[in-house]
Amino acid sequence: MQQVFRGEIVSLRGTMTLAEIKRLITKGESETLELKKSTGQIKRAAETLCAFLNGKGGRVIVGVTPDRKITGQQVSDKTQQDIAAIFRRFEPPAAIETIYLSLPDSERKLIVFEAKFDQSVYPFSFDGRPYQRLGSTTSIMPQERYQQLLIARMHDRHRWENMTAVDENISGLDQEEILRTVRIGISTGRLYRNRPGQTLEMFLTVLASVLMAKF
Repeated sequence: MQQVFRGEIVSLRGTMTLAEIKRLITKGESETLELKKSTGQIKRAAETLCAFLNGKGGRVIVGVTPDRKITGQQVSDKTQQDIAAIFRRFEPPAAIETIYLSLPDSERKLIVFEAKFDQSVYPFSFDGRPYQRLGSTTSIMPQERYQQLLIARMHDRHRWENMTAVDENISGLDQEEILRTVRIGISTGRLYRNRPGQTLEMFLTVLASVLMAKF
């Protein structure tokens, strides 16, 4: 197995077998599977991988005819260079596993690309366009939807509660404000005491222990 990470191919051992791939092919194309005859369709394959990255993840298997016959293809150094080059056209850089599986009694190989969904990174675009998967069809994602996902990604990365309070320590916290906020949270049902009879001070001790990773 080899893995493409940030547009570069890196060696990686894998356990996917020809029998497993045959089982996938038997099911036909779906929301998470696309079949391609050769890397002559690598651009279309990359568009679908972009859609998988923006959806539930999925695999593109190269070396399979439209009627699901496994033919494989010759894989040269140039083939691998072409694959690495086209994967550099993802934004942001995408981690896509690439498996080269030799066919029995043949110099031809199946190529399996696997894209895994990562909520912390998506949405992705390829050649400047975002793609989505609807059933077994890949299409360009509507611009409005893409913009919504970009804003959500930016918000998740820059939320104040995810930022480090530089040069601050616990002595600088406003105890009365903390108590007031916790009381409001409990009264509105947004915070819950874990044990009957638990006092506010006990609750705060447990909360502080969790935040400080002391148990």
